[in-house]
Amino acid sequence: MQFPLTKINEFFKSNGAKKGITSLWGDFGVGKTTLSLQTANIYALNKKKVLYIYTKPNFPFKKISAVFENNLEDVLERIIFIHATNFDDIFNFIFNLEFVVLNDLKTKNVTFNLIIIDSITDLYRLELNHEKKGKNVILNYRLNQLLANLVNLEQKYEISILIVNENSRRTQEGQTFEVESGGNVMQYWVTNSIKIERTDIANNRRFVLDRGNDNTPFMLNSMLTKRGFE
Repeated sequence: MQFPLTKINEFFKSNGAKKGITSLWGDFGVGKTTLSLQTANIYALNKKKVLYIYTKPNFPFKKISAVFENNLEDVLERIIFIHATNFDDIFNFIFNLEFVVLNDLKTKNVTFNLIIIDSITDLYRLELNHEKKGKNVILNYRLNQLLANLVNLEQKYEISILIVNENSRRTQEGQTFEVESGGNVMQYWVTNSIKIERTDIANNRRFVLDRGNDNTPFMLNSMLTKRGFE
């Protein structure tokens, strides 16, 4: 996968890195969508096809215009945006996405090079209900299926998968620490992760990179501007 920051690319392409789903996560407003759009922009500029699924209520028209400011028309020819409004929509779409890929390969001999889901657990969490454990079990099963389908697409068709996710908190042995929303489900399916954190300096962000197969995360800082990270 190709990101807009050189040090991120170097880390995930170094020895020990594995292919698989990459998760981009952190608090609200830290720049996850901006980095995702920058990543889509890189692929589009290299004439590669991108599928961008957005699940939050308000579609990010202003961010899209800012990130793609100098090449908006050219880029949008290669990026397909889909706005999903409930968990059933996103589940059914991903469940049937392989048929779309196969049809593309058959008729055009080309398909998506990158799939971005921003964000993967927003709609899932909206449907969770602590008083309806049976429904929650079904939701967890469907989230597992959704991620399994994405892994299948990545492995069979060499499509890069980037999923955006939110923070959650887990308490263990009296200590509370941050984890990705979706808990054990995400931990099982995600291979690489990028966490974005705020710092004491305005618009400065800390990136915590984890390849998932070692205990040595890598950290770097970057400034968040109107047009993206620099």
